[in-house]
Amino acid sequence: MSDFTMFQNRPITSISEEITQKNSLSSAFKTQFIAVASGKGGVGKTWFTISLAQRLARQGHKVLIFDGDFGLANVDIQLGLMPQYDLVDVLGRRIALGDAIQSCTLGQAKFDVLPGRAGVPAAAGIDSGTLNGLLTALRKMSKYDVVLLDLCAGIDPVTRHLSAMSDILLAVTTEEPTALTDVYAVMKLYARDRVRLGEKSTDCRLVINQVSTHRSGQQTFDKLAQACKNFLGWTPVLAGMIRKDTRVPAAIRMQSSILVTTPNSFASVDVARLADRLNIPENASLAF
Repeated sequence: MSDFTMFQNRPITSISEEITQKNSLSSAFKTQFIAVASGKGGVGKTWFTISLAQRLARQGHKVLIFDGDFGLANVDIQLGLMPQYDLVDVLGRRIALGDAIQSCTLGQAKFDVLPGRAGVPAAAGIDSGTLNGLLTALRKMSKYDVVLLDLCAGIDPVTRHLSAMSDILLAVTTEEPTALTDVYAVMKLYARDRVRLGEKSTDCRLVINQVSTHRSGQQTFDKLAQACKNFLGWTPVLAGMIRKDTRVPAAIRMQSSILVTTPNSFASVDVARLADRLNIPENASLAF
């Protein structure tokens, strides 16, 4: 029996019932779900997610990275973690959701990770009811200010659903024509999926990674925004640009973060500026 056979086509709404009452807070607590997606692989999506989590945690936010790259999960690898349990164990009802979440420390930043599992192609068959149950369970934990969903590159049904269900979509691209074409498709389908879910608004923000200069990045955004306006009838917001930095690959090989190894580098400064502009509200009433 495969890892996913036992829960495919069966919503896991009961997972939310496994969250103990001691973790529940008033309805005033609001967890912000931010999906990080890309049309093309290799644009730095997972690196950006981890860097963003670190910066938000340094700001005092309670942050969880949800590794939603079903089948090719690698957040734990980039962080040097060796999780005992992961998302597959949760969905298979072998453990409770909270038991799969692992804490991580990068420099002075502390955040949590819900690891995925690589090499499980059957994950593409997860139904929307299962995904909704998982997101509901995370909301009911009332523990995090921000949940960052590091999604699979591309436009598979799971990625599209998680993007549409999130409060904000950060669409990551580079200046390469193929990456821009693919991220345009991501944004187009995101808007369509929001309508399908009955949502009246969209919050899609573009992250342009590895730009040669801020000026070239702005020119890239302007062209893409004009295409969206002409053919989709709306334009995305520019979340920010991150300059190409040769120190990023070195930090990844060290399973560390450029915000730790070289905090004053171009990429570190740009990620920090982007995170600050997100204006994530604080849930000041949270107590542990």
